[in-house]
Amino acid sequence: MEIIEAFESFYSVFEFGLQKMNGSERRIYLAQIALSLGYGGQRLVCDKFGIDNKTLQKGIEEFTSGNFIKDAFSERGRKGIEVYLPNLLNDIKNIVDSESQIDPKFYDNRLFTRLTPEAIREQLYRQKGYKESELPTVQTIYNKVKELGYNFSKIQKTKPIKKIAETDAIFKKNKAD
Repeated sequence: MEIIEAFESFYSVFEFGLQKMNGSERRIYLAQIALSLGYGGQRLVCDKFGIDNKTLQKGIEEFTSGNFIKDAFSERGRKGIEVYLPNLLNDIKNIVDSESQIDPKFYDNRLFTRLTPEAIREQLYRQKGYKESELPTVQTIYNKVKELGYNFSKIQKTKPIKKIAETDAIFKKNKAD
């Protein structure tokens, strides 16, 4: 009972310390608290700090062995389409390069393409020899084209300069000569 009362009195200090930590530091800190509490300490730490028992066990393992366990969040999840189709980005770039241009007025360096993601997917199927079943979705192609630095837009041709009032007079004078 004294241990629980002591834990309750230092709970705010423990919470403050935990705010500054993450990953294995946090797990090891909680493991030290649980081990110092003795019997029932693990359950108390899990309940009070809202962590899973497996997480605490991982922290105890890290604390006793001295080896940190890598979280590897970046290695989780779905792999990109480039892993399965390594030449896809080059093929998309080749298709889009032939149908792209920069801003006609040279206001910026962005590249525009008049192709739609659906058209790019169709060309990958017809020209580059990909199977329909292995091609990525239209949304994925859209994302990959954006990653390559292209923008989808109908390319507006430069408009002629508006005719000034003296133009007709110049033409009449040239005709007369």
